[in-house]
Amino acid sequence: MLSPTEQRALNEIDQLMNDYCKDCILKTHLRKTQGKNQAHYFCINECSIGKEIKQLGNELQ
Repeated sequence: MLSPTEQRALNEIDQLMNDYCKDCILKTHLRKTQGKNQAHYFCINECSIGKEIKQLGNELQ
């Protein structure tokens, strides 16, 4: 069972992914031109939304 803090973090991650990542043109372009790994690297290390998702994910550990 998740704590309220963990549940909040999961909800925020879901909301951010639905609002920003689902239809991200940059992510789609990077996947086509540089591959899935490079696109994932960009999202986690360079994108402001990706950094926020990463920070929320760290709360779940």
